[in-house]
Amino acid sequence: MISPIEEKFYTQWEKERLQPAYKRRSFLRGLSASLSLGVLILIISEISWYERANMQVNSWGNEIWIIIAILIISFGFGWIYQQFTSEMNEQRYQELKHIKSKK
Repeated sequence: MISPIEEKFYTQWEKERLQPAYKRRSFLRGLSASLSLGVLILIISEISWYERANMQVNSWGNEIWIIIAILIISFGFGWIYQQFTSEMNEQRYQELKHIKSKK
């Protein structure tokens, strides 16, 4: 009833779930996605696509604060994505474990 791909995931996650929750790959995926959105926002603000928003940004002063905010938000999204993928893998593992125990 369990496919070979699911069986491979089951054995892999059974080993990995006992290790610490920090997974570099999922953190970097979330970080790169959020950083790319942050760079897109910076590009849009630099080309003055939305004039009123550009005036508001320039009135705040330093652009360094915008970059710091984007970095903080990006690291937050990276951590959230890491936690999300870990929880989804754990849920999938529990479902497969339940299916195997039913046999």
